[in-house]
Amino acid sequence: MLPEALFNETRLLFHALKHWAEALHEDLGLTAPMRAVLELLLREGPRTVPEMARLRGVSRQHVQQQVDALLERGLLERLGNPAHKRSPRLALTDEGRALIQNTRARELDVLGRMQVGVSDHAAQEAAHVLSAWRTALRKDIERRAE
Repeated sequence: MLPEALFNETRLLFHALKHWAEALHEDLGLTAPMRAVLELLLREGPRTVPEMARLRGVSRQHVQQQVDALLERGLLERLGNPAHKRSPRLALTDEGRALIQNTRARELDVLGRMQVGVSDHAAQEAAHVLSAWRTALRKDIERRAE
């Protein structure tokens, strides 16, 4: 039996997290998609737009829109790419790195003060369950693409 309730709650949680983060960081003018690009580059290091799109499972055009806005704000910089002259690698600037690190610290501070009524162990188990489903879904996508 598919865990329909789990999937429904996951979708609702995704949207709640998006709205919560946008409200919390309203003063920064940072949208959820822009933030996703910054976080990816913080975690993975310099990447091209096509690489970021594949890692995030979204279109190249969607990532390009976010990258253009982040470049304009001075939060990203273009680096050379010897493997492909027309697709530069993109990296966080010092300002971009500071912004995403401060954003994450702000969130952790607020989350740490929330009373959720769930033990740390239960939260860790929930993360494990979601990770297992994400892995299974990605494998199914890859299988279908073959």
